[in-house]
Amino acid sequence: MRQQMEFNVDKGEVQNFTFRFALPADFRSRSVSQSVDALSASFEPQPAKSTIEQDRFGNRFQKVVWNNLNRDIRVNLSYTANIHSELSAMESRTPFPIGKVGGADAVYLKNTDLVQSDAPEIVELARRLTAGAKNEYEAVTAITNHVADAVKYTFNPPKYDALYTLETKSGNCQNFAHLNIALLRSVGIPARIVGGITLKDSWKVPIDARNSIVQSMGQGGHAWIEVYFPDLGWLPYDPQQSRQFTSSRHIKQTHGLDSRDINDNWRGSPYLPRYSELIDGTFKSDDIDLKVMNSTKEPRPYIISNLVSAQVPVSYQGPPAVAKQPVKPAVKPDIAPPAVETVTEDGATVGDEDGMVRIKKPVKPAKPGPKTPRPVVTKVDKAKIEKPVPTKQKPPLQGTHVTFGNMDFPNLVDSYNVHGDTGTRILDKETSEYVTSKYIYAQAFHVNHGVALEKVSLAMRKFGGDGTVYIDLVRDDGGRPNILDGMRSNLVSLEKISRKPGYYWVDFGFPRDAQSRLKPGKYWIVLRYSGEAIMNWFYIPGKPYSDSDDTRSTAKGFQWEDILNYDFVFKVSGKAL
Repeated sequence: MRQQMEFNVDKGEVQNFTFRFALPADFRSRSVSQSVDALSASFEPQPAKSTIEQDRFGNRFQKVVWNNLNRDIRVNLSYTANIHSELSAMESRTPFPIGKVGGADAVYLKNTDLVQSDAPEIVELARRLTAGAKNEYEAVTAITNHVADAVKYTFNPPKYDALYTLETKSGNCQNFAHLNIALLRSVGIPARIVGGITLKDSWKVPIDARNSIVQSMGQGGHAWIEVYFPDLGWLPYDPQQSRQFTSSRHIKQTHGLDSRDINDNWRGSPYLPRYSELIDGTFKSDDIDLKVMNSTKEPRPYIISNLVSAQVPVSYQGPPAVAKQPVKPAVKPDIAPPAVETVTEDGATVGDEDGMVRIKKPVKPAKPGPKTPRPVVTKVDKAKIEKPVPTKQKPPLQGTHVTFGNMDFPNLVDSYNVHGDTGTRILDKETSEYVTSKYIYAQAFHVNHGVALEKVSLAMRKFGGDGTVYIDLVRDDGGRPNILDGMRSNLVSLEKISRKPGYYWVDFGFPRDAQSRLKPGKYWIVLRYSGEAIMNWFYIPGKPYSDSDDTRSTAKGFQWEDILNYDFVFKVSGKAL
């Protein structure tokens, strides 16, 4: 694993500059363990001072100081993270309310200005969500389900606190974390924010013979949460992806009351150099054996979790003692070679006769020996909840220009913000899919009133190559694209697409004929390409636009076997019929 952090000194000398950055942590919970080997940091130029500090939560930060700088700063942090995620079934006997929490864990019930757990709006909502909960597990599930469905992931939010998130129903991973934590603390459940890194390598869970869930994250800084169970200890939850565990794509660095306790920061005078980062990692081994054992209806996004039995005995006398089991690390992200601005394909997915799925990744530098598959239990919360019935609106006037879709995205994703003389790393990151690969990708949308189609636009970035990109706009066939019933856009040559940082609309026009008249119904955008095109398509984590199954991919002859846990960014333009 390699993190490269740079500061661009381009406005004259920086007299004093201090950079404080988090170091990856060793930890063990009932479901995840992590150990860090070969940790090293190098600096260009050499700092005047470098120390390692430990805060009140046990987090380790390295603090470095430079004086009289007139050249760029480069900090390289490298290490091997050994991560093991165990999805074995668990049992909790903690009632709800959970009662008094003592010792060091009680601090994670505290109200802060980013986690306003005492705010009346937070308290009222949390009490309403947990009104029927008989045990802690049910209370936590009710809260995390609500946030997953109510909040839309957005980039570069102006605020990160829980009340802003509740009011706007939007935000990034820090907003998701703060709102979850505030709701949990308000009903007496200790919860804390976790800061770390996620890797872009996707992982797959088979649902049945025809479908699999594909979980993907952007590569970079990320925040999630940990929830305290008196009989299970601290369990990790990623509000957008997993419950009671995090995957081997999550590398933990820090935890605290809110994001101010976990983020890197720097100070300088007379100005702050511009910050950038590069995170690169590869897997020495990556063994994943998962099988769906159960599913529920909420929330709308696909969330993977352990199978948890939560019962409270009639005569509850406190949590039983839990014996700690030694866990052998199984996943080892190692130091990667220098990154190249291109995107490579994921490894092949191989099906076993027993119905399990093992995802194989390229092995560097050496391929590990065969491993004995472990029985693993997972639970998939598959959303089929009823959406609120929208207010009935009049159809647009005939000939009126209409535009709709999943249209919000940033051209560039901010990696830090500045307040006065202090810069703080924020945990937004680019989320996009390499869509000109061996996989074919499709995004569904609904037409409520007839449209004379003019164009479909996709938020894309060109990385290189040649050839063309185009789309097939096809009808739905039982929840999958029907590639035999639709129309093809005009071809867009890669020569006409600018190669520049960030994401921009790429327009796909259609021939003006009777086929371009879209009647009410469900349609799919299927991205196609020719030649050696290298293009990424921006996506929003979760399901902010469509239903659970409405983003799919295929590598098996248009079977559309993979369900993706995000929505691509697109817009449809035309005139009302």
